[in-house]
Amino acid sequence: MSFSIKALYDGTHQLSYSAIAVVSIIVLLIFKDSIISVLLERWNAWVYLFRGAHMVQSAYDKASSRSRPHHSQSYNISGPDNDHIFVSSKQAIHDINRAKRDELSLQCSFTITPSDCLQMFQPAYTMLGHNWKDERGAEGIGYVRAVGTLLPNQLLKIMPDMWEYAQSTFDKLFKESQAKTGSNEASAYDLMKHTICKLNGHMFFGTELGANEVFMSTVFQYNEIVLNAAEVLRIMPEWLKSIVGPLIKRYGGIQQRVFSMLNEVVIQRLEDKKNGAPEPNDLIQWIINTAPKDGSWTPGRITYEVITIWFGSVHALSSTTAFAIFDLCQHQEYIQPLRAEIEGPEFEALLQTTRGMPLLDSFIKESIRMNPMEAMAGRRQALKPFSFSDGTKLAKGDWTCVPVKAMLHDAQYFPDPLGFNGFRFVSPEQHPETLRTITQPEGPSRAVDISPNFHYWGIGGIVCPGRFYVAVAMKLVLAHILQNYDIDLVDKDAQQSDIWRTYILPKEKIQVRFTPRAI
Repeated sequence: MSFSIKALYDGTHQLSYSAIAVVSIIVLLIFKDSIISVLLERWNAWVYLFRGAHMVQSAYDKASSRSRPHHSQSYNISGPDNDHIFVSSKQAIHDINRAKRDELSLQCSFTITPSDCLQMFQPAYTMLGHNWKDERGAEGIGYVRAVGTLLPNQLLKIMPDMWEYAQSTFDKLFKESQAKTGSNEASAYDLMKHTICKLNGHMFFGTELGANEVFMSTVFQYNEIVLNAAEVLRIMPEWLKSIVGPLIKRYGGIQQRVFSMLNEVVIQRLEDKKNGAPEPNDLIQWIINTAPKDGSWTPGRITYEVITIWFGSVHALSSTTAFAIFDLCQHQEYIQPLRAEIEGPEFEALLQTTRGMPLLDSFIKESIRMNPMEAMAGRRQALKPFSFSDGTKLAKGDWTCVPVKAMLHDAQYFPDPLGFNGFRFVSPEQHPETLRTITQPEGPSRAVDISPNFHYWGIGGIVCPGRFYVAVAMKLVLAHILQNYDIDLVDKDAQQSDIWRTYILPKEKIQVRFTPRAI
């Protein structure tokens, strides 16, 4: 077929509609593969918001089938804001661990660093515009020492109050729900969010604010607003974010109220410290005591640090505890041996040492293994080009991480990986005679232990410093429930989790029947 360029134009020397259609078809035919590939990639990037955890698992399964037994195959998953290059081989994880600070920035799923905050919480709109200058340099040292050293060291002193709060708060919330609905059925996730909020409030804010109902109610609302608003803002283009963000910033004045009330306490604490007054034993004081000694941190800077750590603590702990309650409901055979342990000397050992209760500890670890709150762990961003030993390359700005959920469900690391074996992490002689289950080949381990295959707490030199507090808090809350309530799922067949990005969160609507026991 002959074709004249001149025929594309009409009498006014403008391209005709038919000519535009012809040119479009030619371009599509020439570049169809590239266009389809780009469109498919962008489609998958938005699907990632709703199926991210499933996409990570599927890609891991495909990569594993090509690279057994070493999982040297890396793979990329696109999101609407950035991509992630997943690696899972022991060598690749070793490469991440050996990377210098100026090569891969240290990120940890359960520690909120300044750069995590910028990525997750959009502080320009959710924290009154506060901006961190430093990612994990001098500013991060105080945080790690406060949460990773001072908190574990003080656990023994604050545990009696934690135990009292765990009991009284849960019972009060349950009775309020019971009076409101006329039923023993309640949302386990909602109960846990409010219980953990109160429990953490005492540890974070001390007597000034932890016992202040107005403040605790406001900071709970703030937590919910920030987590939801930040996720919406993350996927918006900057021009739209600049319109929507200020509306969120002004929402109900909640941000300002939380900041003002907390900042007043920080200012008073700093004044008391100058005057040599006795120091309270809570996170506010620990952050004050571990702030840079050059005095560069203002009261406002300290306040923002406390608020940021607060966000991560309530969100993570309430989710993992809710999943543990679901698992207790689904695996009732574990309830009796766990109650026997709680009623025996092991519980007293916990209160006196912060350790002990190996059966409940193992059950918690197995629940975490089966229901990790995220499908990825150990985020790192390349600050310069970086190469893995297997040839995988990161350009500056690329993100890499480990597919933690997929690895926790991998048979080469965990025998019978999809079966719930609540006592798999204790020694065989500790298993109740009626409940012999699979054990791990490497032997017993605790929920807080860091191991080559259990990356839930992060990887490398910086892992979750708050994991000791998480384990103790979960044991206290679950011990109270097991001692005082029979529990059962109202709908045993209901889907129990929601997916958002790579987060796996308990469904709010899942109802658990809490029947008070006659003791």
